[in-house]
Formats: sequence, C-alpha cells, structure tokens
Amino acid sequence: MAALVVALVITVVFPELSLSASAVFDLPPRGVGTPELVAIALASVLPAITTPRFDGRELTAHLSARLGHLAYSTVILAAPLAVLPAWYVVITARHPDIQFPPLHGLVGNVTVFSCVGAVLCLALGPLVSAAATPALFALFVVTQQALPESLLTSQFANGRSWHTNYWMTTATALLTLALSWRLRAVPWPHRP
Repeated sequence: MAALVVALVITVVFPELSLSASAVFDLPPRGVGTPELVAIALASVLPAITTPRFDGRELTAHLSARLGHLAYSTVILAAPLAVLPAWYVVITARHPDIQFPPLHGLVGNVTVFSCVGAVLCLALGPLVSAAATPALFALFVVTQQALPESLLTSQFANGRSWHTNYWMTTATALLTLALSWRLRAVPWPHRP
C-alpha cells in the first residue's frame, strides 16, 4: 500500500493543485483539483499493482476464500476514497474563512472511476486498466465541460458543483463487486 501513502502525502503537500479542461472555448473550463487527480491516479494504479499472483486455486476456491477475495476487492475499490478526507482537512485548515461544500459530494466520481479501474483490470488486464482509467476520466471531464447540460454534469460532481447520485454510485460499486465475485477476482490474463 505504498501507493496509498504516496497519494496521501501528495494530497497533503499539494492540496491546491488544479488543472482546467476546456474543449469548448465559449464555456467556462472544468476544473480538476487535487482530490480527483490523486484519487483517479490511485483508482487506475491500485488494481494493476495489487493484483496477486494466481496459480489456479482461485478458480476452484471455497466460499471462505472467495469471501476473502471479495473483501480484498472491496478494500482496493474503496482505497482511493482515503484521499478525500485528508485533502478536506488540509484545505479547510489552510482556508478557514472559505466555506467548502460537504465532502460527500465528491464521493461519486471517485467511486465510479475506482470501479472503472477494477472492471478494466478484470476484463482487459492490469496494464490496460492503468492506462485506460485516467484516459476515460479525461474524456469524462472534457465531456462535462463541453456538454454542461448533460447527464454526466447533472448526476456527478464537476468543478463548480459537488454532488453525487448515490443510486448510480451504489449500483456501480455493487455491479463491480458482483463481477469480481463472478470472475473470482482473477484478472484477464490469468483467467482460462
């Protein structure tokens, strides 16, 4: 879990890191700050670097071993969320005069892209997951900026509005865990 420690250090040291994305110049840019950048980096890397070595026993594992795999998958899926409270504590301490929205509004984006990283790892392998998850997040951000009235902007947090559709977020997480259970948490190159 060295990646998580590094991510938390980056979050605490650079809480005001920000990038802006703009595909349509007539519209205001979509900002992406430290919590999303670091959490998405974790969501793309953790499934790839925490893939255990498989020797085939996982495919015929008993219920207790499968529950262990599911618990492990859940922890890896939730690990990028650890960045959010660390960032929030630091940013509110640095700017006590600014009223920030509640932190739970950012949970949806991080959870959904953590699920995307896990599904890509299971379906296409760890290397694809590490490359495709941040690429899909970049596409998500650009789409939010280019189409401000779209479903992606109204249902998920963006640079100006922190909100989470808890139904969609919960459904995505449960579907990811169900897929992990069904595939016995064995990513693509190791599956027969």
